[in-house]
Amino acid sequence: MALTTLQSINAEIKQLEAQRKLVEKRDGEVPKALAVLQKFAKVLSPAQRRQVAKLIGETLDDKPARAPKAAPVSRKGRKLGKVAPKYRLPTGETWAGRGLTPKAFAAWAKSAEGKAWAQANPGEKFPPASRAMKAPAKAAKKVAKGAKKATRKAVKKRAKKVAKKAGKKAVKKA
Repeated sequence: MALTTLQSINAEIKQLEAQRKLVEKRDGEVPKALAVLQKFAKVLSPAQRRQVAKLIGETLDDKPARAPKAAPVSRKGRKLGKVAPKYRLPTGETWAGRGLTPKAFAAWAKSAEGKAWAQANPGEKFPPASRAMKAPAKAAKKVAKGAKKATRKAVKKRAKKVAKKAGKKAVKKA
């Protein structure tokens, strides 16, 4: 048994010596690597320099000086330029289309006149301010005319169905 322990100890010694050589080799390369890093330190960003210093185990004394903060700008006194109106009601009231809908516009949209206009102009919120508006009465008449046509068509269709059923019953009886 003494022989096996001696052999195992020798094998362990060889292994440790090989590890020591690797460590010495690495230790010899560290100064070279540091020299390369110092050479290219100007290219690295401050964050990269801090990261390298952290890996090496050193602290950086040359922290970048921060620019003094500017005084906060007050938005209270800030004025925005005027905006051309985007919508105009028949009453003459205008709205730029920004912010909440004015009460006058909301009320007009709920009125009969507003509903008629909305049906005549699908996909638009309110009458545009730039172009001349159609007369509201004409728009309302157009909508009413369209509704009359639709009801006439429906009545004719229903009458045809009733006539067909009556014709079929007469054929069955005969």
